[in-house]
Amino acid sequence: MHRYMIRYSKKGPARYTAHLDLMRELERSMRRAHLPVAFSEGFNPHLKLSIAAPLPVGTEGLAELAEVEMTRPVEPDQMAESLNAVLPPGLKVWEVAEISSTNPALMAALDQAAYIVQLDGEDLPVPLPDAAIEEFLARECVEVRRRGKDGKEKVRDIRPGIIKIEALPGDDGLGLRMELKTGSVMNVRPAEAVTALLEHAGIEIDSADLEITRTGLFLVKKK
Repeated sequence: MHRYMIRYSKKGPARYTAHLDLMRELERSMRRAHLPVAFSEGFNPHLKLSIAAPLPVGTEGLAELAEVEMTRPVEPDQMAESLNAVLPPGLKVWEVAEISSTNPALMAALDQAAYIVQLDGEDLPVPLPDAAIEEFLARECVEVRRRGKDGKEKVRDIRPGIIKIEALPGDDGLGLRMELKTGSVMNVRPAEAVTALLEHAGIEIDSADLEITRTGLFLVKKK
C-alpha cells in the first residue's frame, strides 16, 4: 500500500460540514476522481482514510491534514488536481505528499495547532488590559471544566498545553494568535483557552461569539 498526506482547507460553506459528512464527501470525491483508493478487509470494508484532528462545526481550517492509502503509486500533484476538480465548494487541496509506511499515523504524530481568534467589539464588554496576556501566561495552573463521554464534568489543567498567546493589532474588538497542544497526549480547545484568559481579566463573554480559524497543524518534530 502507498500512504499519502493531504493538506487541505475547509472554509466558507464547508466549515458547517460535520466530521462524518466530511469523510463521506472526501470518499465520494476520491471515487469521482478515479483514484486507486485502498479499502479495509472484512464484512463492511471502508476507505483507508483518516482526518488528523476533526474541526468543530463552524470552525474554518486553512491547513488541515488527512491521510489516505492507495493500492498503487499516484503522482501527488495529479492527485491534488484530480481532487480539486470534484471537491464541493469550500474544500480545496493545497498539497499532497507521499509518506513512509514506517511513519506513525498522523493522528498519533500531532503535537500542536495554531489559531486565529476574533471577537467583535460589540461582543466584548471592555477592552482586554494590556498586561492580561502576560499575567495569564505566568500562571502555573489554568483549570477548566470539561464534560467527559460519561456526561460527568471533570476539572482539567490546560496550562501545560498553552504554548503561545499574543494579541493582534486592531482598534475594534479582540484578535488573538494562539498555539496550543493538540493530539492524543493533550488537547486544548481554543474557545476554552480564550474564555479562561478573559475570565482571568474579569471579562465574561459568550464563547459562541468567538470566530475561530485554525491556521495550521504541526507534527512531532523528529529528533
